[in-house]
Amino acid sequence: MLGIDIVKNARIESALSRFGVHFLNKVYTTSEINLYKNNTQFLCGRFASKEACIKACFMAFSIKSYLKDFEILKAQNGMPILNILNQEIKDIFLKNHLKAFVSISHEKEYTVAVCYITKEEVIC
Repeated sequence: MLGIDIVKNARIESALSRFGVHFLNKVYTTSEINLYKNNTQFLCGRFASKEACIKACFMAFSIKSYLKDFEILKAQNGMPILNILNQEIKDIFLKNHLKAFVSISHEKEYTVAVCYITKEEVIC
């Protein structure tokens, strides 16, 4: 299953200037905020990723989820890593041997993200 989202970067910048810490705490986890380091593009990528995950999970499982049900961290190589924080969704992934991947891309005015849910493969 696939979910995709695009966000206009100015929209996130505006919400951040208008609501500050309240916006950060409503949308992002503590770990994501700790990685933020005043890089608005980082926030845009995480926002679009979370929206893409919400769409993919709804399409796959018909479950309503929220922005803070997902946490997007990053590996040492910079690749985004998805942590599912919603226990119901996490249980579905475990029961069905599913794995989700996130990809983020930035352009001057926009950020796009994709969430791809697939079966885990066992390689001998």
